[in-house]
Amino acid sequence: MPKIIWSDKLTTGIPSIDEQHHELIELINILQDNIERGELTLAGQTLQALTEKKMAHCMHEEELLCQSGFPFYKPHKRQHESFVRECTAFYQRAQAGEHVTYKALAFVKLWMVKHIRGEDIDYANFVRRHIESGAEPVVPWHLRTLNRFFPKRGK
Repeated sequence: MPKIIWSDKLTTGIPSIDEQHHELIELINILQDNIERGELTLAGQTLQALTEKKMAHCMHEEELLCQSGFPFYKPHKRQHESFVRECTAFYQRAQAGEHVTYKALAFVKLWMVKHIRGEDIDYANFVRRHIESGAEPVVPWHLRTLNRFFPKRGK
């Protein structure tokens, strides 16, 4: 199974997102190395690390989408949640002794490339235009409500 090779087709033009995507792809390639060497314990640990790093990445990406007022924020967030659920399920099945390593690898590779080249590239122009315009971040209603009832001290 070929490894994922970083290319311009995976670039969003948003430096923090591209850097995180690159790190996630490196972890996927490490996961593949672990599986191919038969290091299943290490593969499980790598899958867990990948899931945790992906969760942190999703939070960052979703914050950018939210602040820019991206209209398809919620469906994008649901895709992230689905990915994390699937990875967690693979990890739990592996911990229970089930041999799921190649299934997990195929899933994360396909999902990551498809998601970046599809959904992430789609939002990138919107977010970049918002950032470049110097517009104020869009504050979601729940944060506006929290800030109204629980104002930050020192302001």
